[in-house]
Order: sequence, then C-alpha cells, then structure tokens
Amino acid sequence: MVITEVEALSRLKTQVVIDDTIRLTLPSSVVQTLHLCVGGSLSDAAFDSLYDEYVRRPAKLKALALLERRDYTRRELKEALARRGFPEKAVSEALDYVDSYHYIDDTHYTESYLSYKAQGKSRRMIYQTLLSKGVDSETIRSCMEACPVDDVENIRQICRRKFGDIHETSPEKKQKIFNYFLRKGYKYGDIASVIKEFDSI
Repeated sequence: MVITEVEALSRLKTQVVIDDTIRLTLPSSVVQTLHLCVGGSLSDAAFDSLYDEYVRRPAKLKALALLERRDYTRRELKEALARRGFPEKAVSEALDYVDSYHYIDDTHYTESYLSYKAQGKSRRMIYQTLLSKGVDSETIRSCMEACPVDDVENIRQICRRKFGDIHETSPEKKQKIFNYFLRKGYKYGDIASVIKEFDSI
C-alpha cells in the first residue's frame, strides 16, 4: 500500500491518502512517529491497525454517542456519521455494530414517533416525515394500522384550541382556517366535516 498524499488538516490532525483512494485522518503525532510520507509504503497489518484505532472504533463510538442523545432511524444515523467525515465502509461497520445490539430499529422508531411526536399532525404529514427519515412505506403503514391516527379528531382539537368558536366567523376567516389545515396535510373532506360541525353548534 503506497502513501500518495499527506495533508495537514490542523496542528493536531493530518489526512493520509493511500493508493489514491483510501483516506485516513490521523493524529499528526502518529504520522510523525511512523514517518508516514508521500511515496512511503504501509503494510497491510499497519494499515489494519491504524484503520481500527482511528476510523472503525471512533465511528462505532460516535454512533453510540449519537444514540445516547436521541433515537435515529438507520438512514439518519448513516447520514449523521457521513457528515462527520467517516468513510462509507466505517459508517457501514458502525451501523452493523449498533444494529447487532438492536440500538437502531426503524419499527420501534416509528412506534415511538406515533406515540410521542405525532399529536396534531395529519396522517399524510406523519407518513411523509417518516419517509424522509428513511423508514420504508410498509413499516409506516403497518405501524399506523396498529396505532391509528384520527385526522378528524385532530382537526377538531386543533380547531378548538387554536381558533375557538368559529360559529359566526366570516367566510374569509373560515377560508384561512381551511387553508391552514390543508397546508398541514389534512384532507379537504375531513376539514369540511369539522367546519360543518362547528357551524351547526
């Protein structure tokens, strides 16, 4: 394995590129101690040792640290690790590591989201939000069947809390209320049925 590039990223960190493709970010002191320089070679054993100490292990530890703060879907955790500069292989290994302990579980994440974060949100908005987090559509549908979301009741509660008595509200104001719920992803028919209920009170 041939070192093809050595670049100081800061006083403490140096990036070493091997065979023009593999990038390792190492402590500058390690680079100096091992005399890693352009044109130099690195044995497979030395590479494995450096990779394990400064890439694979830190990726696993960062994944665990992130999960200590909050739940992540698999895709969210993958993106979070990639943003922190870990290479694709290390990210995949870290994901497999935390997955082996069931620390990431998209079904559990979806169930938790429906229980604690979905209140007041339409089925459509919940579905789109979870899709954007990387949860597959079948998992979302299955969890939503087990923990149903009542759009009409949500509209009813939000209407009471946010808009109060709309019995004598002007048509213009009702249209604004209508548009508010449409933007939140609620269906036209569900909104209309609740507005009609309030009008009949």
